[in-house]
Amino acid sequence: MWDRLLCAIDQFESGQTALDLAAGVASTSGASVWVLHLREVPKMARVLPLESPAEAEELVRDAVMSLQGRGIAAEGRSCSVLQDQVAQRIVEESRLRECQVIVLGSRRLHGISRLSGRGVRERILRLSTLPLLVAPAAESNGIYWPPRFRSEREHPADAYSR
Repeated sequence: MWDRLLCAIDQFESGQTALDLAAGVASTSGASVWVLHLREVPKMARVLPLESPAEAEELVRDAVMSLQGRGIAAEGRSCSVLQDQVAQRIVEESRLRECQVIVLGSRRLHGISRLSGRGVRERILRLSTLPLLVAPAAESNGIYWPPRFRSEREHPADAYSR
């Protein structure tokens, strides 16, 4: 079946849902997983990304450790990219890492958010010939915080209002 998966995660719960899907596929097929987190940089210079580079690296490190804890060979990295280049970067990374499938989470955006050009899934489908597995949307779709941070931050979204 597949030997190498690319799992593109984000800082939202949808990224964790994608990670769970990738783990399920990898454990049944014996595949390894390349975890990629793209820290989206807005085009507008005055708008800051939702997370710092250190937080992005920690998210990848936690994801890789989670997969390895399940007995799945995993590696990963985080990098910064302009928002409108996310899909292209995912496809480039899948080629570079010689992956046979891409796994994404779904945020199921509605209204203006959906119309604002966030169609990463659709752009990946246009740019790549690889199969694309999309994990269902998480129930709350909030920002994901590893368990060790949850007790420190009663309202994780407040951390991004700075």
